[in-house]
Amino acid sequence: MSVFGTATLNAWLIGVVCGFVAHHGIFTKGEWHVHAPRIIVGHVWVFLTPTLASWITNGRGVGIVCNALAWMTCGYLPGLLLSIIIYRIFFHRLTKAAFPGPWYARITKLWHVWACRDSRNHIVLDKLHRKYGDFVRTGPSELTIFRPEIFLATDGPHSECMKSDWYDILVPNLALVTARDRETHAVRRRQWNRAFSTKALQVHEQKIMCHLNELDRHIEADAKGSYVSNARNLFYWFAFDAMGDFVLGKPFGMQQNQEWHHIIFRLQRALSLLGPLSPTPWLIHVGFQLAPRVFRLRDWFDMVAWCQTQMDARIKDTSRYQEPDITHYIMMEDVKNKEIINNALAWLSGDSLQAIVAGSGPIANALLGLFTEVGRSPTAQEKLYHELKDTDVSDIKALANLPFLNACIDETLRLYPALMTGGTRMTTQNGMTVAGRFIPPYTTIVAPQYLISRRQDCFLDPLRFVPERWTTRPEMVLNASATKPFGTGHTSCVGRPLAIDSLRLVTARLIKKYKFKFAPGEDGSGMDKHMKDQFVPNPGNLQLCFKLR
Repeated sequence: MSVFGTATLNAWLIGVVCGFVAHHGIFTKGEWHVHAPRIIVGHVWVFLTPTLASWITNGRGVGIVCNALAWMTCGYLPGLLLSIIIYRIFFHRLTKAAFPGPWYARITKLWHVWACRDSRNHIVLDKLHRKYGDFVRTGPSELTIFRPEIFLATDGPHSECMKSDWYDILVPNLALVTARDRETHAVRRRQWNRAFSTKALQVHEQKIMCHLNELDRHIEADAKGSYVSNARNLFYWFAFDAMGDFVLGKPFGMQQNQEWHHIIFRLQRALSLLGPLSPTPWLIHVGFQLAPRVFRLRDWFDMVAWCQTQMDARIKDTSRYQEPDITHYIMMEDVKNKEIINNALAWLSGDSLQAIVAGSGPIANALLGLFTEVGRSPTAQEKLYHELKDTDVSDIKALANLPFLNACIDETLRLYPALMTGGTRMTTQNGMTVAGRFIPPYTTIVAPQYLISRRQDCFLDPLRFVPERWTTRPEMVLNASATKPFGTGHTSCVGRPLAIDSLRLVTARLIKKYKFKFAPGEDGSGMDKHMKDQFVPNPGNLQLCFKLR
């Protein structure tokens, strides 16, 4: 072997060793998902610079050094990848714990991006559950757990778990739902609690009634004209208009205009990114920072910018807001809290986006689910009507005491939770134990509510809508802890009271005033057959025919 050949081989081997050292000395320590774009750009730059320099100098003078560096980088990248693969297959803590799962899930989460390309992660996970059982390794450092005990284990009062790396999605913006640090989350949660006090809810309920009157007006017009009602549009327009009013002090005007607001249309398109990309948070950051802002990415950034603009206008102009909205309450606390005030606009912008997405979608989804299931069951529809016919359906306290109405809502939320497979958590340095299995430290935990709440060993006839399981047939509930539609503990949904009030008021008004059935050609299959899992659910269409009673 020539001297040059030996030097080249040595340079390549040094690169391989550097790859192993970088992996074990740097990349196995801490979290790197937010820095993924810079890491990729840095590696590309380090690889291209000596390679290009070696080609330009053609091996003369300083070119010998450049050539050696080029071969080192050629060895570094394979060494880094080889180290990652060997470690994850043979030496990773989850490998030692012998959790079953697809062999390729040990190496990378990129398989999951492809599997979720149609935004149906709940179907992907269901197949894995059937094949591998209740504990499935779905990523190099990720377990999907299908046991009902997982909710208390991750979010209960004694849990040490933290939110996973997915929750850095809004960086640099901040929001209550994405706050990973417990102390920061607790501070922000106290601020949000003011927005859902008894006094605040009374104001919110008045706004609900205004938007419900608008919804009722359009359904009545359809009923009198014997027109088919597009329930998906109507319920989504109601939910987004109400949430815009709650958060920003003004609705989007979709019910009035009978069309999608341009920014909500873009929001719906932008959320489609979260279907395939949610399993790989680092890839989300790469896309947001490195990919050109076109198509869906442009929709995302336009949506974020719109929220920032609206929040900025809301802060500067308070004269036109006659009734306090959610922003009013959390701004009051921002002024008092010196730790938050420095990042007030970042918090308010992120919180506005969070509230509109996480508040509107689940309400509309639940209404569509309820009217789908009640539409399949004329008996349930008439039972609801007879419970409501002598009730003041504008009295939220009276509605809260109606057993069958609330059972229908509870059963709907069991079948169609606000988060289908989202809400991932991460174990701390102490790990945790679930159903007798020890979960190693720093493991991402996926707890798919959509599948856990449909377990045969937790609910008899679990796929069927049976409201009576919550009233007169309690024997059909084998394990009530398997359904947590609003979460549990300190991370539970802060807007739960408002969501439940909205569902009660809308359902009661429409059931008391109208009979309804599926439109010709409609069978209600859109909720399951066309459901998309895009962090929040995105159901298919529902066409209904309403008739005045």
